[in-house]
Amino acid sequence: MAGLPAALTLPLAVSSLAYLNARTNFTQDVEMLKCILVATVKTLRAFKKGRANMFYTLEEHAMSPTKGSHPFIALPPSLPKDAISLPIEEVKAMKGREYSYREVYDTVLKYAEWLKTVHGVNKDDIVALDCGNKPIFVFVWFAIWSLGARPAFINTSLRGEGFCHCVKTSTAKVLILDGGLKEVLTEEVSRELASMGPGVSAVVLDEDQEGYVMSLPGHRACDDCRAGIEPTGMSTLIFTSGTTGLPKPAVVTWKRYFGSAFTLADYLEFTASERYYTALPLYHSSASMLGLGVALASGTTLILSPHFSTKSFFPSLLATRATTVQYIGEMCRYLLSVPRSPYDTAHTIQRFFGNGIRPDVWRPFKERFAIPQIAEFYGATESPSSTFIKSRNLFGEGAIGRRGILINALTGSQNCLVKHDVETGEPVRDPATGLCVRADTNEAGELLGWLDPKDVKEKFAGYWGNEKATKGKILRDVLKKGDAYFRTGDLLRTDKEGRTFFVDRIGDTFRWKGENVSTGEVEKVVSKHPAVQEVNVYGVQLPGHDGRAGCAAVVFKGDVGEGELRSLAEYVGRTLPRFAAPLFLRRVYTMDTTGTNKYQKHGLRTQGVEPSKVGEDRLYWLDPKSGVYKEFGDREWQTIVGGETRL
Repeated sequence: MAGLPAALTLPLAVSSLAYLNARTNFTQDVEMLKCILVATVKTLRAFKKGRANMFYTLEEHAMSPTKGSHPFIALPPSLPKDAISLPIEEVKAMKGREYSYREVYDTVLKYAEWLKTVHGVNKDDIVALDCGNKPIFVFVWFAIWSLGARPAFINTSLRGEGFCHCVKTSTAKVLILDGGLKEVLTEEVSRELASMGPGVSAVVLDEDQEGYVMSLPGHRACDDCRAGIEPTGMSTLIFTSGTTGLPKPAVVTWKRYFGSAFTLADYLEFTASERYYTALPLYHSSASMLGLGVALASGTTLILSPHFSTKSFFPSLLATRATTVQYIGEMCRYLLSVPRSPYDTAHTIQRFFGNGIRPDVWRPFKERFAIPQIAEFYGATESPSSTFIKSRNLFGEGAIGRRGILINALTGSQNCLVKHDVETGEPVRDPATGLCVRADTNEAGELLGWLDPKDVKEKFAGYWGNEKATKGKILRDVLKKGDAYFRTGDLLRTDKEGRTFFVDRIGDTFRWKGENVSTGEVEKVVSKHPAVQEVNVYGVQLPGHDGRAGCAAVVFKGDVGEGELRSLAEYVGRTLPRFAAPLFLRRVYTMDTTGTNKYQKHGLRTQGVEPSKVGEDRLYWLDPKSGVYKEFGDREWQTIVGGETRL
């Protein structure tokens, strides 16, 4: 800068450095690496001291003179569905129930006494937990950990065969159910539970049981009960649908839980005054590990909402004084559909953190609700791969992560995108080398996460008791002979700025209402209806909707009339979770198959349910008003296109 006036030299230097930082993501890379390093050191120390079980983290906060009285779990006040019609000052004055760290800890010890003395839960036992977003979920969960046992979280929407499958594959000796879910225990389910090995003891935690537990003395199991846990040992079982079949129990290791919680707490810059709001179900890893786990790691408050409601959401944020909100993409779109109100900006939110917000929603959502920062991540319960990005401006619009030159230099092959063959569902391989081919910039490719080929369980602990499914997620000879990578089953793309964007899910699984839907499992259920001869289930994109809606191409056994359609609608409503029931039917007379007699899905997915694209096939939809399958034509399609109908 020779010859420039001194007054111009510094501003030019600053602007040049800012430009370079923006292009290289250097500052953000350093921040993320620092978070990972600090969390890694904490994790190693915790294992060295034998205190990686996060019951100890709860105990440490509870016994702290300053932290013990700090709220850990907060419940929003009860609000009417149309809370946005209430005066702001009235809502602001409302208070919900709060539980301090000490109060949660003392209650956990009571539940530990109950589990130990009444139900015989011991070290290394597995206890299945089917519970909604209530404090008792946390009490039972940490009581299980305090005894050196492991919880298996059951999706509260599961019924019948799917529910029994999860309990059985978890190998749980005890099943704890929320009192509001006792209808799950039908006679058929109870018989099935009793037939499992030595039998599963099912306990409904109703008000009487809760009262009994609270009358018990606390039991703090000795440290030996929690001793000996390994970094790759199981802390929790969380069910994920994976790519095919029934839900699979993914093993969440102690290292994964502890490290993720502390890394993210640092990355989100949580302070003691943080109030972290989640309406996501605790049986999902998002809420249990990245929600409650992060709050616990940082010693902050988790505001636990029992459910998500668009018209009471922002009033609830105001009443609870929330500062950070956990979301999934669908939530943001739903909130945008609510009429504007003073509550849109009458909040203390500093950031929204989550995954799945679509590019077309990102900017309108941030601007309308005056959200200072959106922090987006990508990951899966069992996956070693994850991406993160924090955005205060529009640079990160729609992105799920960003890697700069520093992280790429240090971890360039830890995650990679490889070209994907849509027809075969497999990565494209170079005929000359047999190795996978990396995707180009802005080209969709499957995200793969590096595994130690000599010890894949160090990063991917697999599925509990299912070696076949575990091996199916491991891909070898990817970038060099003998290496190993985890298959995420997701297509992503990276642009020239290093930003990563989600493109689609691979294979037979699609995402709807925040849940993964296994087409094979839905096909298995629908095919049992007496009117159905063959069925091929797939996900279709709809204008203005996140994810993919379920559609079933069906070959019927005979004529189809109102009676058959009503019967089928009632059947899927009774036997499938709401998010998995096909919203559309496509009547076909023959199924297109591959050379190995597998149903073709790609063409059906591409055509979707736009009537003009399905030829002579007849379409039906699960009518939102009647809940019955009715004919679906151009008029109904236009109500979706125009935003009049939301499914």
